[in-house]
Amino acid sequence: MTRQLCFKDSEKYPFCLDKVLYAAQDFRWCKWNGEWHSGVLDGNLIHIRQVSNVLEYKSHSGADLDEMLCRYFRLDDPIDDIYDELASRDPKIAQLVENYPWLRVLRQPDPWECLVAYICAGNSKIEQTTERVNKIAGLGRRVELDGDVRTIFPTWEEILCAGEGQLQKMGLRFPQKHSAAIVQAAERIRDGEGEIELRYLARPNVAYKKARRQLLNLYYVGPKTADCVSLFALGKTEAFPVDIWVERAVKDYSELPANASYNEIVEWAGNLFRDCAGYANQFLFYAEREKDNSSGLNPCDGRDTEGSSRLF
Repeated sequence: MTRQLCFKDSEKYPFCLDKVLYAAQDFRWCKWNGEWHSGVLDGNLIHIRQVSNVLEYKSHSGADLDEMLCRYFRLDDPIDDIYDELASRDPKIAQLVENYPWLRVLRQPDPWECLVAYICAGNSKIEQTTERVNKIAGLGRRVELDGDVRTIFPTWEEILCAGEGQLQKMGLRFPQKHSAAIVQAAERIRDGEGEIELRYLARPNVAYKKARRQLLNLYYVGPKTADCVSLFALGKTEAFPVDIWVERAVKDYSELPANASYNEIVEWAGNLFRDCAGYANQFLFYAEREKDNSSGLNPCDGRDTEGSSRLF
């Protein structure tokens, strides 16, 4: 059964599904059967496409996913007001908003999957992160839709059942500390240490700084990963993840010194963009990657700082 989700699109900043899905925020989308996109969101295998201001979709369960998809794509965001406000705060950002009016910040429904994905992203190319996330997803339950077979991302309980040794045998091609980080994050969630319950942290009444502080309590989770999860899963739009691309862009677009620290960059963004910092972050990230793609350069393009010893 194909369902239709109608949304009020912006004339000034029109939504473009084909671009939004592949803007390096969520790593499990792929093209399917021509004009459809295949993805797995919170236990649902979904095929989706855009026809004007309608998202047509179907799922393996046949469930009504309108509310989840509306939250995921932030279709209720007052995008005109947000992007006009960003443009008014900085002329360079204003130009990026004009260049990429379709760009959005996703709000992923499963914070656990988002956390694991950004642990996998440390010092890695986006293609490597995608491969790792999909391999780990292989530990989950198989589902099928119109001949498309995917797997539901494993819960933290299933990760604990598999264990660190199983992760290391999967050909993930990352340091042992990444496997340890995933398993120990699952253990701390199981044990309820420091109020770590990811869906609780996604509640609107939980402040960004509190959510970030709790994420930093997890083994080997540093500021960048905590900010990525805060922004892309917990809905904390004040978050400003700093990777190689954002760090480079900020130093081009601001008067910060070349040796500005992570915290100094975050403070700069917070002072300038306030609760819209996460949106500004995406424009800077995307524009910097596009710049290097057009020049033929291909440095480490995961959401991390190249050559950094900073925890992921």
